[in-house]
Amino acid sequence: MAVVSVTPQRVALLAAVSRAATLLVSCTDAPDAGEGATLPEPVPSDTSPGSVASEPVPASVPGRYVDEVFEATPTSTDLDYAVAPDLASGAPQSLVLDQWEPAGDTLTVRPAIVWIHGGAFRSGDKSNFSETAQAWARRGYVTFSINYRLDAGNRCQAVQDGDIANPAVRAAETDRCNAAIIAAQHDAQAAVRWVRANAAGLGVDPDRIAVGGGSAGAVTAVNVAQRSEDPGTVGANLSVDSSVAAAVAMSGCQYFPEDIDGADAPLHLLASEFDAAVPFECVTETENLARAAGVEVGTAYYKGEGAHAVGLYSKYSAAVDELWTAFLVEHLDL
Repeated sequence: MAVVSVTPQRVALLAAVSRAATLLVSCTDAPDAGEGATLPEPVPSDTSPGSVASEPVPASVPGRYVDEVFEATPTSTDLDYAVAPDLASGAPQSLVLDQWEPAGDTLTVRPAIVWIHGGAFRSGDKSNFSETAQAWARRGYVTFSINYRLDAGNRCQAVQDGDIANPAVRAAETDRCNAAIIAAQHDAQAAVRWVRANAAGLGVDPDRIAVGGGSAGAVTAVNVAQRSEDPGTVGANLSVDSSVAAAVAMSGCQYFPEDIDGADAPLHLLASEFDAAVPFECVTETENLARAAGVEVGTAYYKGEGAHAVGLYSKYSAAVDELWTAFLVEHLDL
């Protein structure tokens, strides 16, 4: 693949990225000066909450959905979105989420993003994505970060890495891992249904909901985008559609590739070549199978890089945000 430059001109990139499918950035070899290309500098994400806006922000504010044009993001925490059986005990477990919205926004029907944390389906918390969710709320989205069921004893990484020699143990741990992956998917779909069912009160457009995540959360976001035929039975709004209009994933891929088809949501994949947790080959297989099925896929692949998930996103947030804002503007029809 060719090395494509990432330019800082946001307006030009909005138009260009909607036509471009793939970005492959080399982190090891800078292109020749004659090519007119530059590599993105690692830029930490600026996610400070800022102060509450004192005046209403008009619906036509320039830069909405692209730049962080809102000063603050009022928060609602620990909102119950579903109840599901605990993966270990089977006892009912309350599932909660946090919500952020753009302060002073006069627009009452906004797009939404549901963010899903990582942690190998063993650990993690919705607070892990609070800074990212706030940054996207400052762009004009209503954002959510969810908790979902975890299996603290799973050995998913060992299964993936081939570190379990005993065939019977390997089979049992594979089943256990798959159960945790699907539970996370069903919980995330329940969160999408909750947002859609409560869209009017939340100020959300029910037809413009996206999902995103990192690591295990990215795998879950991919599953929400690509496995809508299996919405699960979690939540109280089972008659409500759990599909999404788009998904963005920080180090995630599809572990059930047979489920990829032409009805899946558009997807944007962020990955590093030497990621030790989610194999780069799995990401590229997800891309290729989705493209073959006729689904639009955008990619930001960092060659020679080994950073993972939120770490990768934070390192290259300036470049990735330009791609993802353009991707969501296009596929949420903003």
